[in-house]
Amino acid sequence: MGTVFSLDVRGGEPGAVRAALEEAAAGLRRVDEVFSTYREDTQISRLARGELDVGQCDPEVAEVLELAAEAERVSDGWFSTRYRGQLDPTGIVKGWATERAARRLLAAGASGVSVNGGGDVQLLGSPGTGRPWRVGVSDPLRPGGLAAV
Repeated sequence: MGTVFSLDVRGGEPGAVRAALEEAAAGLRRVDEVFSTYREDTQISRLARGELDVGQCDPEVAEVLELAAEAERVSDGWFSTRYRGQLDPTGIVKGWATERAARRLLAAGASGVSVNGGGDVQLLGSPGTGRPWRVGVSDPLRPGGLAAV
């Protein structure tokens, strides 16, 4: 995916949360192995070159392409899985992977999870009693400044 992921996990039994963190990290590495457009050997790169068809790929490829097709439909074409004429579903893969990692951690018993995958943020649960998650949105007109929190 060509990006950095950061995870903030609150609560839960430490052993179970640690195991879930390791599973989430392995899952993110696997997503990169399947979907990266920066590597020639990934399923998505091979699919784009016509070396594979969707049926020969991991089931997650079909799942992501279906999500992307729905996003393209509801956005009236503003979202697309094509970049410069090539198949490139990375616009949806990062958010999909971020959500999967967050849900895996919450299912392991964490009370609050924040996963940031290169700006795609998934927040589940709470960071603490009576405390909301806070996310800053950078201001493109003021480098280093925030447009909103």
